[in-house]
Amino acid sequence: MQPLPLNLDLDALRSYVVGMECGNFALAAQRLCRSTSAVSAQLKKLEQQCGTALVARSGRHLIPTPQGELLLGYGKRLLDLNDETVRALKGELLQGEIRLGVQEDFGESLLPTVLGPFCRLHPGLRMTTRIDRNGPLTKGIREGSLDMALTWQPQDEGMDARLIDLVPLQWIAHPDWELTPLLARGEPLPLVVFDAPCLMRSRATRALDEAGIPWRIAFTSQSLGGIWAAL
Repeated sequence: MQPLPLNLDLDALRSYVVGMECGNFALAAQRLCRSTSAVSAQLKKLEQQCGTALVARSGRHLIPTPQGELLLGYGKRLLDLNDETVRALKGELLQGEIRLGVQEDFGESLLPTVLGPFCRLHPGLRMTTRIDRNGPLTKGIREGSLDMALTWQPQDEGMDARLIDLVPLQWIAHPDWELTPLLARGEPLPLVVFDAPCLMRSRATRALDEAGIPWRIAFTSQSLGGIWAAL
């Protein structure tokens, strides 16, 4: 008779995956609402089931062994399927249609890393995503052609929509570039910006004017790819 296949403990597997994502099992214990000793015991149990070490130490950080890295990939898929099964049995899978608007700035990173797994997790949900500039997206929210949008919020201006969350703006520069020597020489700050009209362009130049920092437009582009290339 063929021996029965080994059934991995999903609770122990979840502790392992969360521990690797957090970088240590103390943080994993907090996220899982368990004691650190309980999570450590689950790791030992999982290593015994797999018959190999899954974790190695690199300085103060924990890293997966080659076998642990292999398990990490399979483990995430097993847990995703487990969680999807539980939600389906409880009737919690989303259904219907949602229309989402996204800035080009976020499309490249957001679509594959967030929306892809979300759609696979909720196969009954039909998602329509539109990548556009700020004006058309805010217009879509106002007119009801979009349900949600990730947009630039005009300063001191409402959108007649329910705000979900805010992320602060950041200045971005080449890592080797420094502002102080440039200003010491009396040279204006070179800016890489989108073609006008552009909310980010207006916000940037207004902030520089209010701070008394001279500036000049060094490069303009209609696409995000052009902006990154210039930087």
